[in-house]
Amino acid sequence: MKKIALISVSDKTNIDTLASKLISRGYEIISTGGTAKFLISKGIKIIPISDFTNFDEILGGRVKTLHPIIHAGILAKSKKDIEGLNDKKYSLIDIVVVNLYPFEKTISKSSCSFNNAIENIDIGGPTLLRASAKNHQRVTVLTDPSDYNDVLEELDRNGKVKSSTRLKLAAKVFSKVSKYDSIISSYLSSKLTNPKEFMQKKILIEAHELDKLRYGENPHQKSKLYKIINPSLTEFDYNQLSGKALSFNNLVDTESAYSCVEQFSKPSCVIVKHANPCGAASANNLNQAYDYAYKTDPTSSFGGIIVFNKKLNSNLLKKIINRQFVEVIAAPYFDKKCLEVIKEKPNIRILEIKLKNKDDIIYESKLLRDKLLIQEKDEKIITKKSLLVMTKKKPTVKQLNDMIFAFKISRYVKSNSIVFVKNNKTLAIGAGQMSRIDSTNIAFNKAKKEKISLNGSVMASEAFFPFRDNVDLAKKIGVSAIIQPGGSINDEKIIDVANKHKLAMCFSHTRVFKH
Repeated sequence: MKKIALISVSDKTNIDTLASKLISRGYEIISTGGTAKFLISKGIKIIPISDFTNFDEILGGRVKTLHPIIHAGILAKSKKDIEGLNDKKYSLIDIVVVNLYPFEKTISKSSCSFNNAIENIDIGGPTLLRASAKNHQRVTVLTDPSDYNDVLEELDRNGKVKSSTRLKLAAKVFSKVSKYDSIISSYLSSKLTNPKEFMQKKILIEAHELDKLRYGENPHQKSKLYKIINPSLTEFDYNQLSGKALSFNNLVDTESAYSCVEQFSKPSCVIVKHANPCGAASANNLNQAYDYAYKTDPTSSFGGIIVFNKKLNSNLLKKIINRQFVEVIAAPYFDKKCLEVIKEKPNIRILEIKLKNKDDIIYESKLLRDKLLIQEKDEKIITKKSLLVMTKKKPTVKQLNDMIFAFKISRYVKSNSIVFVKNNKTLAIGAGQMSRIDSTNIAFNKAKKEKISLNGSVMASEAFFPFRDNVDLAKKIGVSAIIQPGGSINDEKIIDVANKHKLAMCFSHTRVFKH
């Protein structure tokens, strides 16, 4: 009985070599459209698909392999099936070699129109792959050029492809087809009138391995980095320009710092340690912003992650690496001399952060073992006009500016959080305590240790005050104004205390917990 291989590929890498070697092993080749022309141009004898099916390709080649003769030849497996094919003089197809229209590559081009994207959705290819993979007990299906040689070697050794290999190849096919479908789904979803309102009831999570990390949260834990393709989430992309391999914690801290610093339009710096900001500032230039951020808590800044929102110059980079030990320095751009400077400290990781598109999806995720949480990214904007003054004493314009700044920082400090700010720079930060007063005391004690005066500062809390203790302590510290969401059953009592202490207090009516 003659052996038949069907070849229809978009990626023609080594396909002429594969076809030639299959022919030398007794296979006839049937092929389609561009693949057939390519193989003929290489002097390889093929049977055009239309000759095999006695049916001309139609609709500009969109319908060619969607034919009963093709799919019967692929799906037949039982003795009865094969007898039925013989009665109709249909042939069995033993090997199917297919890869798909490059949809992902097509939509990545800025010039790609919606109609062009739709035209690059493959129909026949996935159908052939699914049918072949389903019948892997008889059919060998190839969709990855890296598998060609392994199959040829098995044919030489055994005269056939092992069942275990066919199963492995089938699994690869279904993985590829599901990925292909998920990319299309994500693309179409992004074209909805209001994608922010779109959250599927069912999602197929598709992720690609990007990198093996140096280690996980701890050195004894292995870790890898994956890019989630589906569902579509707010992107965090970067290029590593220098330094040793990243760890799990490096990436967690960098993402946290970048999410915080990208809120600001003025030159800004955020320093993060263990996923919490330990210093942040906006200033006239990055040099000032870094100095202010560093002075908040030099002790915690040791071994931290430093992220900027503007182009970093070599002079500032040199200043940083001469001043402190740092794990990662990240910015959207670096001047050319930076890579020369960093050679002095080759282990420091330099990351160029890719700026977010204005149309970026606003979902973020968190895994809970076998559960996936998805929520809208917290990007609610608080303005001076949106703040509600609750006390007799009104905040000054300067205090209002500091309130907005402090609010933005508190959004990225693990709850419970307290942030002290003056002149658009942090003075002290208290994070991650079960009791809010403990967070306040931690920040206060850090300031005392660094000999930083909190007098005249603004205090921000990411959630309401259930008790008066924080307001009393704020007065003792010398705080001039407080921003908090409000919403406690004790709000009136808290406001009365603020009035008694002659403090200005504003409600944001927005809680910004960070867990």
